[in-house]
Amino acid sequence: MQVRKCTIWAGAFLVVLLTLGSLAYGEQAKGKVNINTATIEELQLLPGIGQSTAQNIIDYRKANGPFGAVDDFTKVRGIGDRKFELLQPYLKLEGETDFEPVEETSPEESL
Repeated sequence: MQVRKCTIWAGAFLVVLLTLGSLAYGEQAKGKVNINTATIEELQLLPGIGQSTAQNIIDYRKANGPFGAVDDFTKVRGIGDRKFELLQPYLKLEGETDFEPVEETSPEESL
């Protein structure tokens, strides 16, 4: 039981550190992707979404119609709860896609 508590606390501590680290050292992406209208290319701009998952999103929309809620995104094959938590701040259901991913900079550029 005590080992489980330590594991939970260590996990929570890691999440806090990663969040603070990204706020202190990394830029946050701006804007959001409209998951009901985004093209495969726009979907691939999202962190962790490759060609296969983007195609799964398109296929899901074709088979089921537009998403009624952002939470429905988890019904797409390849989008689990963990990935959804990371993506949720960048998703919307209406309006134009205005997502601007953060450009990766090489260590030499940051010097």
